[in-house]
Amino acid sequence: EVFNYVYTAFEKFATQCNEPCGLVLNNNAKYFIKYWKQHMWQKPKYTIGVSKTFSNSFTQEKFGYSGSVEVNTIGSHKATTPLSIMVAVRSQRYHHVSMQVFGMYIRMEGVAEKVVDKIKEFVFSGKFEFEKLKEVLFTNMNIRQRPTVPAKLDLVFMMRGNVVFEYHLVDTEITGIMGKLRDYLNQVTNMQDIFKFNKHFSLAWDMFLYEQPTDFGVPMAYASGANSVLGLLGEVRKDIGIQGEVDFRMHLNTDITDMMMVIHPDQKIRFSVQQDRTFKHQIKSAVTAV
Repeated sequence: EVFNYVYTAFEKFATQCNEPCGLVLNNNAKYFIKYWKQHMWQKPKYTIGVSKTFSNSFTQEKFGYSGSVEVNTIGSHKATTPLSIMVAVRSQRYHHVSMQVFGMYIRMEGVAEKVVDKIKEFVFSGKFEFEKLKEVLFTNMNIRQRPTVPAKLDLVFMMRGNVVFEYHLVDTEITGIMGKLRDYLNQVTNMQDIFKFNKHFSLAWDMFLYEQPTDFGVPMAYASGANSVLGLLGEVRKDIGIQGEVDFRMHLNTDITDMMMVIHPDQKIRFSVQQDRTFKHQIKSAVTAV
């Protein structure tokens, strides 16, 4: 696990150079990884359960900005699924400013085993002999059984480097939620009604303000921001079982504003050049479940 994470970190630093202060790190990583590949005692793995890190980025040299998506995964030899996953969306401007736009962290230690146990309860009604299957696998075939890991679930959302949502669950709470989810699914299956919904969600994306002095003594400022609004409107007609019809419309509007301005310090007058861009998307669909 440690080797895999360290090697993929060196590989990320050697192939991605979008960070303004990462040029020296990029050159050093290229130097070391060139010799590391020649004397490697084992090969790195990129499967879902092992510890690793990677990044995908783009760079616009002409206008001096870039963006990246970084993924960090922490695994364990005691579990097939990763213990935690962290995703960060970052933007870089003017070759010297870097900021986080959006981030998400999920820790799900021992959750996979709990989910599998509940799926077995949902699907099978005691007719499948799991004990006999375990005897064949772990006794007759000498397959080593991994110890049970206590379940822990953490969910964290970040915006511009600040935590905006945080939720934690432990072993007993996860089991209780799965039980409530099973009861809710049973109630929905036997439900027959018509539901109407009209929901709107808004999210403010990258908001940036950069100010610097000019040669004639008046400060110049550049501001950039974006907002997205998602609207869901429709109707659900639910029949007995999983039969039903869904008629919905989805609207997605994104407004992006860029402004460059000069402020007169004495007269309190602002002279600005502003650009507004609006992107509109609409989806209308009807789905029938039988």
